[in-house]
Amino acid sequence: MYVRSLTIRDVRNLEAVRFEPGPRFNVFIGENGQGKTNLLESIYVTCALRSFRTSRLAEVIRLGQPSARVAAAIRRGGMERELDIVVRPRSKIVRLDNKAVRPLSRYFGNFNAVLFAPEDLQIPRGSPGGRRRFLDRSVFTWRAEYLVDVQRYERALRMRNALLRDPRGSPKQGPELLTIYDGQLGTLGARLLRRRAAFLADIAPRFRAAFDEITRAGLCADLRYEPAVAGDLHGEEPELAQAIESALRERRRQDWARGTTSTGPHRDDLTFLLDGQPAQRYASQGQLRALVLAWKTAEIELLAGSHGEPPVFLLDDVSSELDAARNAYLFDVLAASQSQCFITTTHPGHVLLSADRVDFSVRGGAISLEDSA
Repeated sequence: MYVRSLTIRDVRNLEAVRFEPGPRFNVFIGENGQGKTNLLESIYVTCALRSFRTSRLAEVIRLGQPSARVAAAIRRGGMERELDIVVRPRSKIVRLDNKAVRPLSRYFGNFNAVLFAPEDLQIPRGSPGGRRRFLDRSVFTWRAEYLVDVQRYERALRMRNALLRDPRGSPKQGPELLTIYDGQLGTLGARLLRRRAAFLADIAPRFRAAFDEITRAGLCADLRYEPAVAGDLHGEEPELAQAIESALRERRRQDWARGTTSTGPHRDDLTFLLDGQPAQRYASQGQLRALVLAWKTAEIELLAGSHGEPPVFLLDDVSSELDAARNAYLFDVLAASQSQCFITTTHPGHVLLSADRVDFSVRGGAISLEDSA
């Protein structure tokens, strides 16, 4: 799988960009604030129809412009697909092979991209919400239909919370509608939990092996999923849905008082473990970064196996955050992966690759080939 061509119009400071990347390593060099991350964000939007930087996709539109557009030609499995997304302040137009996509669920899965950003290195010690988003991003690249269930769950959650906050409502006036939302959150939440649990079961052995390879310190790394609602994550979906509904009913009084839904998959957490202890409390900064690097290494391996070809890899100036040994390990993994890579950096020397490499300059939202001389 690789991006054959990319067209970007009015995405943040990228006014008009069109180029054909190389099939392996594409290195984008520029100072901070020139548009390097905006480029990776544009590519990610073509994959997920959402940004990794904001929950409001309309924020990618360049100031003063009515819309933004990203179009990509993707080569996958011997076939070429044309992806085209126009983002407007309150809507988006999505086309696949020059045809409108309905329903949008048909769009997902045509393009898989793994993102590794500097913020990811803080995930083990960050907030539960950050870890959930980190996990969900990975589950989506593994099973594209997962994002549709996430969006439906988020919509039902917003509606339930709006009812809880409505000053015209009360615990006596709104139970019927609340019961409907509880049923939706139970059904959709059970799907999210089972997908997350299945993904973690698949990635965990690869994650442990990668951490051991990175550190060679005899420490055991592992992952522990911590759902807010007790239930058999690998059992039958209806039973898990019923457990979520029951938990929501039990906490209705507290939810009315607080104006928010206090339990469900949106409250779950993921814990990184080091020798059985929570890494966020006991691991050094270097060990925490090695844990995230192990996750990304395992993710590339897992996706290559499950999809039959490696995903596109987006690396946003991570090299400057890693020590020399872990930086070398990362590029050894990429060299062996066969992935097409888009790598941003402030200095070309941070990218420890030479073969199959194309360098681009990024200045003021413009992208051009570096002068090889």
